[in-house]
Amino acid sequence: VVQERFGIKIPKSYPLEMAGPVMCAGITMYDPLKAFKAQPGDKVGIVGLGGLGVMGVKLAKALGCLVVAISRSESKKAFAEKCGAMAFLASSDAAQMDEHYRSFDLILNTIPSDHDESIYTALLKKSGHHVLLGLNSSTFGAFAVNAMTFGASKVTFSGIGGIPNTQEVIDLCDANKIYPEIEIHSVRELNRIYEKLDSSNDAGKRYVLDIANTLNEATFQQGTGTGEKTQISPMAAIPTSAVLKKVASLLAKPVTTFC
Repeated sequence: VVQERFGIKIPKSYPLEMAGPVMCAGITMYDPLKAFKAQPGDKVGIVGLGGLGVMGVKLAKALGCLVVAISRSESKKAFAEKCGAMAFLASSDAAQMDEHYRSFDLILNTIPSDHDESIYTALLKKSGHHVLLGLNSSTFGAFAVNAMTFGASKVTFSGIGGIPNTQEVIDLCDANKIYPEIEIHSVRELNRIYEKLDSSNDAGKRYVLDIANTLNEATFQQGTGTGEKTQISPMAAIPTSAVLKKVASLLAKPVTTFC
């Protein structure tokens, strides 16, 4: 039971198993698209094709944007096109990067680990924005620089959206038949799912637990599989020094939209 203002209405025509991922990956990608007023004809780059990136491609396309999927190599080109990307950019190819130089209105960067974000910032128009969505030193650095420039930084960050935008993205997905890439599993497979996510998410999938049919007394008696401990790497802390280096790096470059 929740208060009405905190509830999200799931349209009857939208598959319930798809709704959870939309309220996670979907709103994470939709919120910056809404905040930076992505509109038909805008050139939007989606960096990374994991669970977030795949939803970003689909949502930006539904908004009428020219969507370019950006990944390190050509290996994900076919997958990106299958998800709806209108073009593909391999960031390791200097010629391709030069071709797209200063042509993007908006770039949504889903890379979760530390990386050189400046190579993507160079692809922006003067009025463009590069939004960091991964949890790394670049994101925290962008947070600080954005505050120091009173919101005028070209490199910024985004977390998750509020209730109104979450309702909007659910309705948008229903109207445009946008579905996340999912796999449905028993709750007994939870530990194995965590291990899959820890290794990689190259397929861009969201893993959905079938609680209605598999969270029961039999599951508690059987446990979550073989009894082996889950092998998950501990999340590394982000050093303050790394964040400060990112702040210095961003401030050393023309980072504001009015430069």
